[in-house]
Amino acid sequence: MTIHHDKLAYGKLASATEDMTEQEIADMLKALSENEEEEEKTETEKGQSGK
Repeated sequence: MTIHHDKLAYGKLASATEDMTEQEIADMLKALSENEEEEEKTETEKGQSGK
């Protein structure tokens, strides 16, 4: 089996990760956490209204 690597895509991915600051990463993690909390609330509300 032959595995082909897309060097152009990998290059874009690598440069994007290098350009991010620690603050930007922290902001992304915060946004993801808030999004997860909102989804959990929505799931809970759907479950309660279905009873």
